[in-house]
Amino acid sequence: MKKSLLMALTASLVLTGVGTAFAADDAVKIDGSITFHYRDQHDPQGAGDRNAFKSTVTLNAEAPITSNLDAYARFTYQNISTKEGTFAGDFIGSFDKHDQNNAALDAFGLKYNNDGYSYVVGSQALTLGGGIAYDNGFNGKHALPYAVNVSKKVGAVNLNAIVAKTNYQDGKENDKFYVLQGTTAVSDKSTVGAMLAQVNYGEASVAASKLKTDDVTLFSVYGTRQLSDRTSLSAEYLKSSVSYASQGFQANVTRKLDDKNKLTTGIYYIQDQANIFDANYGDMTGAPNNNTKGTLLIWNHNFDKTTSLTVGNLNYKMLDKNATSGAINSDRNRFFTNVSVKF
Repeated sequence: MKKSLLMALTASLVLTGVGTAFAADDAVKIDGSITFHYRDQHDPQGAGDRNAFKSTVTLNAEAPITSNLDAYARFTYQNISTKEGTFAGDFIGSFDKHDQNNAALDAFGLKYNNDGYSYVVGSQALTLGGGIAYDNGFNGKHALPYAVNVSKKVGAVNLNAIVAKTNYQDGKENDKFYVLQGTTAVSDKSTVGAMLAQVNYGEASVAASKLKTDDVTLFSVYGTRQLSDRTSLSAEYLKSSVSYASQGFQANVTRKLDDKNKLTTGIYYIQDQANIFDANYGDMTGAPNNNTKGTLLIWNHNFDKTTSLTVGNLNYKMLDKNATSGAINSDRNRFFTNVSVKF
């Protein structure tokens, strides 16, 4: 199915569901969030000290077509306070430092559930493994890949298979990746998982990040452990088939202080070629950046079920000044706050 046809079909089905919502309370599900994010970065060796503020509106809609088939769509709008490129914004126009606003229908497709299988087909955000390899939090028309995403529980293992292709603009050759991952509970307090991914890069990504190969395999193991009633540990190790700078590790400890507050501390070490790259966004690691090592400290406060405040600090050092991707070229400290209101 061509992308334009899938997008038009999804929009039509979601709008049809919205139109019938008055007749049946469960005909359509609509939710979303408004977030306000401030960040301040100390970077004396690189771009210097800078700060930025961004606000993001996300609207999700899901409409049933039959008893086990739904259409879904996501609309996002983001405004950034300054033309600081990747430091400030999460959409392509901001990266070229010429656009401070972006609105798009950036996720859409179909969800089908039958006989224990779950299928998601269309434009969608993906997280691979524990997030070091790939964790897509961007927005905008060309932010998310098109994917066939299949999940099934086999015995005690939750399996997930993904076939995906990027959605680049201006005729850029798209990347393709193929993923098999799974998790299982090894006790009532511990889970473990593994992820295997094959990535075939197009010319655009190879050129943008100065990659030495267009064919990469990645493997990761990850897991969680409940250390006590209030304390938990999560960790991941990642290795790519690239012959240099190809490993990553991250570990976080989260402590629940009370019913409204929790504190997370963590360490990370992500080499330059450890994760998946993107022609538009560079490294796709869920860690602060590749080619860095550092620490994080994050406090989260829930005012109620819908409103939360997050305050965090990331301190990281460059691993290799000769790294080829060019993602990081200096030691940095980044402080941020985030207010989120869900509806």
